[in-house]
Amino acid sequence: MSAADLSAVRRVDIGCGRPDQKYAGCFGLDVNPDYEPDLLHNADQGLPFADGQLEFIHSDNSLEHFRNPHFVLRECLRALEPGGEMLLVVPNCQYFPLVLLNLVYDLNRFWHWYMNLPFKRGRSVHFTLFTKHLALQMAEDVGFQVMRARGWLYSKNIRLSLRKPMPGEAPTALAGPRAP
Repeated sequence: MSAADLSAVRRVDIGCGRPDQKYAGCFGLDVNPDYEPDLLHNADQGLPFADGQLEFIHSDNSLEHFRNPHFVLRECLRALEPGGEMLLVVPNCQYFPLVLLNLVYDLNRFWHWYMNLPFKRGRSVHFTLFTKHLALQMAEDVGFQVMRARGWLYSKNIRLSLRKPMPGEAPTALAGPRAP
């Protein structure tokens, strides 16, 4: 795909998965050729879009697969236009069944085993195990405004609605300072 073709893209699904999993109305990026994405691309190497080109980014259960999720979030912020939005969903490592499992077994070792089962092959491993606090902290550190955060302590996923601040507008925390 040429740079000219990419310049028309305004909505992106990072780690889109198979065509039936891609977020509606989005251009799909994925590193796995078996998923037949619109563009085969590893976001760990940056996003192939100009500064401020995108109006919306969707990332559902993919950020944890990147070796440097902080860099990928910075790239998302860079590629979004001012006021642009991102919907970020990550698995919660404090999901109650995982908390119980962690009492008797190493969670990292379990994750590695699980992600290498035949039906998960080709999906890579989870390099980052997210808690709600970590996901919020990363998004805020990068410069996003957190518009909404869903997912309680023991829920399966953490869902953040993020926004790139307008010029001159400071990033703001959703609910003020959090306890350490």
